[in-house]
Order: sequence, then structure tokens, then C-alpha cells
Amino acid sequence: MAGGEIDLHGLTVAEALSRLASHYNARLRAGDTGPIRVIHGYGSTGRGGDLRTAIRELLSRHAGRLEFVPGETYFNNPGVTVIYPKHPLLVLLHVADLPADPDVPVPRSGDDSGKMYQTCPERGYG
Repeated sequence: MAGGEIDLHGLTVAEALSRLASHYNARLRAGDTGPIRVIHGYGSTGRGGDLRTAIRELLSRHAGRLEFVPGETYFNNPGVTVIYPKHPLLVLLHVADLPADPDVPVPRSGDDSGKMYQTCPERGYG
């Protein structure tokens, strides 16, 4: 399941959401609407890690653009979620969660910390 799987272990929530949206949208652009197996782990406490929670919240907010199945539903594996893509995703990330980019100037005042930025790979940003 080479293109149909993405492993997000060890990433921050912002990095994981950005990579997931990029992977998802790239597959749709290539005409591949097959399932995507997202490996996010189950969290170190076993009750649900930050990645699993954030990914599933993102997917729930985009219910009209995709379908998804939690791994524990059919595979007895809470560390996986399977996505069935339908339409491209537009993802908003909180600027404070974005990794530093040396090519992007950093705002000097703290008032930009609450802004949201959209990632949309097909338009060249994100």
C-alpha cells in the first residue's frame, strides 16, 4: 500500500496535519481515490494521543469531502485511521503551530499569533 499509506509518527500535530493534507490532495490530483491508511499511533497513554485526536477531528470537520474509519472499528488497532477520499481538503493551521521557515519573515509583534493560515498545495502554498 505504498501511496495508500502515510506514517505520521514523531511529527508535531501541525506537521502531521499539513503532511496528511498534502498527501491526500496529491493522491486526488493524480486520480487516485483509493483508501489512505494513516498511521498516527495510539498515544503513549493508550487513551488517545494528540495526533490521533487532531487527525480525527480534522477528518470529522471534512465529513462531506471524505469518509473515514477509525482503526479500532474494524482492525482492532486504534493507532490507524483509514480515509476514503472524495474531494480535496483545505486545511487551516494556527500560525504558532507552524514550523519555522527561514524564507518567511517572522512577525515582530505578538498580535499575529492568533492568525490562521490556509494550506492549499494545489495553489502552491502550504
